[in-house]
Amino acid sequence: MTVSQWRQFSFFDREQVVDAEEPDKPPSWLQDDDSGVPIIKVWNLEKADKTAKTPVLMRSSKVQHGNKVFPVTAVAVLKNLTQVAVGLENGIVLLFRGDMLRDKFTKPRVVHEGSETITGLGFYEDGKSTTLFIVTLAKILSCVTSNKDVLQTLDEQGADFGNSILTPQELNQEMVIGRTEAIYFYGLDGRGPCFIIDDLGPGREGSPGEGSPPAFGAEGAAGTVLTLYDLKNKFVAYSGTFGTSEGGSPKAIKSVLGEWGELFVITDDKKMYRLEEKDLDTKLDILFKKNMYALAINLVTSSSVPPSSNPQPQEPSIDFDYGTVVEIYKRYGDWLYSKTEYDMAMQQYLRTVGQLEPSYVIRKFLDAQRIHNLTSYLQALHERGLANADHTTLLLNCYTKLKDEKRLDRFIKTADSGTEISFDMETAIRVCRQGGYYDHALYLAKRHGRHKWVLTILVEDVTRYGESVEYIVRLDNAEAEDELKRYGPILVKEAPGDTTDVLVGLCGTVKGAAPEDFIHLYVEQRQWCIEFLERVVERRWGEGKGKGKAGTPLPTPTLDDFERERELTSRKIVSNTLLELYLDGGTHIEDGVRSITASWREKIMNLLQDDAANYDMDQALVLCKTHMFKEGILYLYERMRLHKDILQFQMDEQDPKAIIATCKRYGDADSTLWTTALTYFAEKGTHPSATLGPDQCPPELLEVLNTIDKRNLLPPLQVVQVLSKNASVTIGMVRGYLTRRLEAERKAIDESEKLIKSYRDETDRMRSQIEELKSSPIVFQATKCELCRQQLELPTVHFMCRHSFHQRCLGESDGECPRCAPEHRIIQELVRGQEQSAGKHDVFLQKLQGAEDRFSVIADYFSKNTFVTLKPVD
Repeated sequence: MTVSQWRQFSFFDREQVVDAEEPDKPPSWLQDDDSGVPIIKVWNLEKADKTAKTPVLMRSSKVQHGNKVFPVTAVAVLKNLTQVAVGLENGIVLLFRGDMLRDKFTKPRVVHEGSETITGLGFYEDGKSTTLFIVTLAKILSCVTSNKDVLQTLDEQGADFGNSILTPQELNQEMVIGRTEAIYFYGLDGRGPCFIIDDLGPGREGSPGEGSPPAFGAEGAAGTVLTLYDLKNKFVAYSGTFGTSEGGSPKAIKSVLGEWGELFVITDDKKMYRLEEKDLDTKLDILFKKNMYALAINLVTSSSVPPSSNPQPQEPSIDFDYGTVVEIYKRYGDWLYSKTEYDMAMQQYLRTVGQLEPSYVIRKFLDAQRIHNLTSYLQALHERGLANADHTTLLLNCYTKLKDEKRLDRFIKTADSGTEISFDMETAIRVCRQGGYYDHALYLAKRHGRHKWVLTILVEDVTRYGESVEYIVRLDNAEAEDELKRYGPILVKEAPGDTTDVLVGLCGTVKGAAPEDFIHLYVEQRQWCIEFLERVVERRWGEGKGKGKAGTPLPTPTLDDFERERELTSRKIVSNTLLELYLDGGTHIEDGVRSITASWREKIMNLLQDDAANYDMDQALVLCKTHMFKEGILYLYERMRLHKDILQFQMDEQDPKAIIATCKRYGDADSTLWTTALTYFAEKGTHPSATLGPDQCPPELLEVLNTIDKRNLLPPLQVVQVLSKNASVTIGMVRGYLTRRLEAERKAIDESEKLIKSYRDETDRMRSQIEELKSSPIVFQATKCELCRQQLELPTVHFMCRHSFHQRCLGESDGECPRCAPEHRIIQELVRGQEQSAGKHDVFLQKLQGAEDRFSVIADYFSKNTFVTLKPVD
């Protein structure tokens, strides 16, 4: 694209500032004296001569080389005013050194001597060295003035007068050369980029213009047309006509100068015009109206970039308002979107990330169903760390809808590539699962330690149960417990062996997980549950399979009270469960009859007989009864001391021998067993037998009767009442028992009558003695003391019992007879004990319940007047 094809704008305002009629002429710093020798003059513009009202002249110096005088064709001044270069028509360049304001100039030194006229000069300064660009009609050179004036030829083609200038220091300080075919830029390394300008031809002049866009003039009938080009952004910034054509002689532009950020145009008719650049907002308004957003962006972003650097349009510098650029990108994107150029519109919106509200862009492309464009924008949000959970969800949905697995891989696995992208992990995993990308979701969950998600995917989505168990093994105990409680049932069903191994590892130590928390996992997995519990018992409590009573003591010294109680509870639950599983597993039903197989029977009994098992005996009894396990029922009855229940069980089984054996075994502890057995045999167990006569008693009943008779457990009357309930029991069958009992009763009556007679005789004697003591005098005939056996001497003490003592022998115990006192004390203690026993009802009841003959206990209490409070006799 050539310059003639560039768009044209009017970015400058024109104003005439100097007219030929003005009397005061500005001072010139380069003048000739009367002899024609050029003189350099330096004025201080900040100081004015009060009389002449002109700036004060500070310094002046003649410019001459040799004896001949040559016109000055070019001048350059270093910014700090320490060097001045002057080019002459004869091709010589003189360099003056010194401070223009304070010191006199040193003698000028020739830094270049040639045959071609000097047409342009300019200083380049980079802080370390100073270089002078020299332009002649034939070539372009550079001279390092800070280091022995080293010359270097940059180009073998020079430039005409007024067609060269040095750009300002802030614009990279390049020598710009205008020729008929193009504009060229020269740096220290030689010629750089160029810009072709078709308008430059015969009769046209080019001038780069210091500090402003290059200006080019073309003479015409109405004056000279001045055109300003923006080489960085490739457009015409201004075009206007200057000068007039009076009398067929056009007044061309004499010079174009740039200073103070403005452009000054001087014409031959002694007029000066000022071109003031419009502000940025005005320029942008012009470009917006023409929808030239790309140019507007370039105009803003390249304001600080040198013309020859060829900047990228979207590389903003730091010298502008970034918010303005974002607004331009937004407008540009909106305009392209309205033209349905979605790809290009998205390129603009991508440059607003971080400044423009994401929802503004997202809504546009959601409505337009441009998923691939939306994906690019969402990806940029994540790369900048500006995405939220909704953005992550949307981006992953875009990937899944586009089936773009490669980009999904890049997004998910950014950490592996070294470019971490921030996004909501939970959302990413959830969306990948919903889209069916389980491997991606699993990768994210594993990489970021989301254990719950890992197992959810492995178990629910990809059904890799073995891998699930392996993953659980790598977790700490608390997390492993939680995950097994969550997915244990399905893992036990699909991978029972591996899962059981993990559970045993968790529950196999005393302070490990509670095994009862995992029993429910083995629903419908009885055999695996048995293996799990047996292995736990073996590892945790040190008891192997098949062990009986000899077990390791449960309490461990290292456990506190809470832990000890927890262990006891765990062991109880495990034992109860094992017992139930054993009974369920060993139950066999044949012809409607339940039975337990031999192998299972051994396991059950080993468990029941294990003292450390700590099972619940009530629950165990219910289980054994439910499964009709007789050995277990009888063992538990015996362990619980339920002797009557044992007897009742055997009665239900109608086993006479077992009944008799039970009565013999436990009859000493509970004599009521024999009476219960009597009732049983009286009602059911006395049916006639072919081996017995009609009056012969069955051996079982006979043995029961003999035992009752020997232990006197029941009165004969009660025995007869019990036996009378069964009409098959005849008097002949129990004649022997009745004969013995009647004979014994008759003997007992005779003995009792004799005893009663003796008690009555003794009572009568005692009463007569009492009466005698009350009514008859007593004669004390004792002559010796009962204690010392000496002759009685006064004073003496005589007791009613006819014992006499010296008073000195009695001492302080003269209130009772020392001889009769021990016997009296025994009687008093008996009386006192009877009185105390009258209030001890619990002792009475205890004796009553433990006695075989309760009537005898009651009779004994009555005989001792226990129920009567005795009063002392005066």
